[in-house]
Formats: sequence, C-alpha cells, structure tokens
Amino acid sequence: MGQRLRVVMAMVGVVGMFAAQAEAQSGARPAAVRETRGQLGASINNAGLQQSFDWTWRRALSTSTSPLLAEAHIAMGGTAAVTPAALRGGAWVEIAPVSFFVLRAGVDPSQYFGNFDSLTSFDSRLEAFDTDARKARATAKAGRALKLYLSPTLQFRAGHFAGQSSLDLEHWSSSVAGPLFYEPTRDALLAVNGDHLATVTTVMLYEHQQRGGGTLSMGPMHTLTRVHSSALNQVQRVGVVLVEQTVGNHAGLRQPKATVLVARYLDDASKQGQWSAAFAIGFTLRRR
Repeated sequence: MGQRLRVVMAMVGVVGMFAAQAEAQSGARPAAVRETRGQLGASINNAGLQQSFDWTWRRALSTSTSPLLAEAHIAMGGTAAVTPAALRGGAWVEIAPVSFFVLRAGVDPSQYFGNFDSLTSFDSRLEAFDTDARKARATAKAGRALKLYLSPTLQFRAGHFAGQSSLDLEHWSSSVAGPLFYEPTRDALLAVNGDHLATVTTVMLYEHQQRGGGTLSMGPMHTLTRVHSSALNQVQRVGVVLVEQTVGNHAGLRQPKATVLVARYLDDASKQGQWSAAFAIGFTLRRR
C-alpha cells in the first residue's frame, strides 16, 4: 500500500506547484504557512488501506515572482498514519534554494502488529516472497521497522504542464529475527540489520481549469525501486494518474483532493505484467 501512496503523494506535490505559482504571481503568498491535512487511501495489488494526517510548516525564502525563485522555501513537517497492519510516525525537514530543486530528509519509525504477513522473516534474497509464499512461512511477528531517507527532487512548471522526478534514498532496519524481512510499504525483502533501497518516481501532469475554480490534472507516471543495488528485488511500474482539486467545502470536507492511479508492473518478482490501482482522498483540516 505504501509504495502506491508515495506515488499518490507525488501527484499531490506536482499539483501543489500550480497553486504555489498562482499565489506567487498574484503576490498573495504569506511569509509562512502552517497546514494540517488528512488523507484516506486504498489500493489493490497489493491490497491496502491507510488513514494519515500530515502537519507542514513552510516559509518562503524569496519574495521574487520569477520562475527561478518563486517557490524557494524551507519547510518541516510530521506525519502519523495507521493501516490494518501497522502504525507509523515520522518527521522531516526540507529546503528548496531554487524553484526547481527540493531536498528533503526524514525519519519514519513504524510498529507492526504481526498480521497480514507483515515483517515475515526470510533466509535469502533468492526466495519468493509473494502473498502465498509469505502465508506458507507463517513467520510474521509483531515488531518495529525504521526508515531513514534523503530525497532530492527536480521539478518544473511550464504553462499548463508540471512535472517532477524524485530519488528516494532509504536505509531500513527492523527488530524481527530475519536475517531478511518483508516490508509491505515497499513490497520488498530487506536485511534486518540495515539495508539500502532506492526509488525513482517521475510524474508529468497537464492541468485543466474547471468551472467553479477547481482543477483537473492528468498525466503519465513511472516508478523504479531497487533494493541493495540488485535487480533481484526490483519493481518497475508505468501508469496514469488523475487528480481533481476542488475549492470550498464538499461532502463535509474542506478543499478535498481526489487522486486515482492505475499502473502496470513492467518488472516485479511476482507481479510482472499485472495491474495495480490506488485511490486517495485528501482534505484540509487547518491552514493559516
């Protein structure tokens, strides 16, 4: 579930570029913004459900309206998320010295409940770790996992088009027996005493203004995940995303944002050629 939601959040970030540049061009940007948002998401293949809450503080580094500096900023934030399998928290800091480059660093500790085959122990990277294989081993245990990450991002905006390409460099460890464990948010086998994972996510969106002030954005995406610099545990997907951002209140939610992702596995240990999908609805709880 987590990997698909990470892509969904990348869509949200690209759509946010439209709003940020609109504020910069109108001169309406406040010096600092605090925002609390909630998001409920679901996915299939792998199946998942997640409710998350995110807090963000962001301060502009420049008052310029030029494309080079309009989105320069510093920011920090925290997150809390719950799934049927785990409870996760996290904190991060971010700097964007120019509009087209963002660097984020963070830490995400998680507590897994020992159900849904999460944190199943494995002996070798060569072993199958699909759903049936995990159930057959029956070694899932409650335990902790820790992720440290550094994520540089390149992004751009040109007229109705916006895009970004992010590299997530992650270090994972866990408290379970191992020597390897199955981590569901990345759908990967990782070493319990510390393992490296890299994911590249690229998104391109076209924005269409809707009557009433909302926007509809659509475009292609591509993700590539590799563990331990090896093609043995590699996931590659290509797909299409659709994001609708509304204004005002709808169905009791403030400024809801709906995101749909449909993708095909180009490369995966057990799902190559199969399809996956994810849906998320986000909403603003507080902004000032």
